[in-house]
Amino acid sequence: MKKENRALKYALNILNKKDYTIKEMTDKLRLKEFDEKSINETMQYLKDNNFLNDKRFVENFVYFRLKNGYGKKRIEYELKKKGINEGLIDKYVKTADETEAAKFAFEAKAGHIKNDKNRKSKLFTFLARRGFDYEIINILLNKEVEG
Repeated sequence: MKKENRALKYALNILNKKDYTIKEMTDKLRLKEFDEKSINETMQYLKDNNFLNDKRFVENFVYFRLKNGYGKKRIEYELKKKGINEGLIDKYVKTADETEAAKFAFEAKAGHIKNDKNRKSKLFTFLARRGFDYEIINILLNKEVEG
């Protein structure tokens, strides 16, 4: 079996399990020690046939991370680690509405923290770690105190 075919077979096999960014796939192929020619040919094939598409990856990633209660700052950080360029991050993350995600995360965590004297501090820290904007966090905390 040719080395190019082995690299492509490996790439298609792991893409069958989950989506990867172009950078992640390149890193995985290098880690498996395929030669650069095989990696370049495999990457070109994957991009040409839409197996790898950073735009699609970002759209899906942002949607699911927001749905699971993560904020824009955290999502942006994770996408940068995955090698996504600033243009795609700006287009899909900066324009996303994190209000519903913040409410979801806040309500889920608030239900677990009962009569704790540090409740407000714990909720603030939790939401900040999740990557929500401080303005949104303060609005949620103030609503809880009022209501």
